[in-house]
Amino acid sequence: MTVPHFDPFNSRLARDIRNTLSKSFLHSLKDNNRKIFQLSTAEYLKQELEPVYEKYIRTRLKTYEEVFAIIARDRLDDVLQQATIFWDHGLYFEMHELLEPVWIKAEGGMRRALQGLIRAAGSKIHLESSNTAAAAIMGAKALADLEEFGDALVGFTKCKAIAADLKKTLGTVSKSSGIT
Repeated sequence: MTVPHFDPFNSRLARDIRNTLSKSFLHSLKDNNRKIFQLSTAEYLKQELEPVYEKYIRTRLKTYEEVFAIIARDRLDDVLQQATIFWDHGLYFEMHELLEPVWIKAEGGMRRALQGLIRAAGSKIHLESSNTAAAAIMGAKALADLEEFGDALVGFTKCKAIAADLKKTLGTVSKSSGIT
């Protein structure tokens, strides 16, 4: 018997949990009020959920607390600074959600670079759900965008590290899935 994993691509409950928690966390950052995500996670933890969902919620709560504290301590108001912290803590879906409104308004190279970051996060999200083919395709597109347009993200020092991470991930994914 295989142990179920948290899969928002194939489980409506997982998708709802992920989306609700992400929205509450971003709202908490915007309002500088950690109670928003704390209440959101507490509402889910009151329910009798399978261990896979409870583990995801508790892990997210712990990570949200850490990231919120860093952003508050360092007074990181810039979206790209926040995206760096999200990436470093594995909050890929939240990073995607954080960057999307900025990407929609951006133009030119900046828009393509942001698209690369969003795709990089998307690649990691697919990988978390063992969607290796989707992770590889999205990761390759992200890498191309970041390599060509990454310089448009002035002051975003994490771009090269994310590109290097993607290259490493793509190499691993390609070998394990037979994708060339």
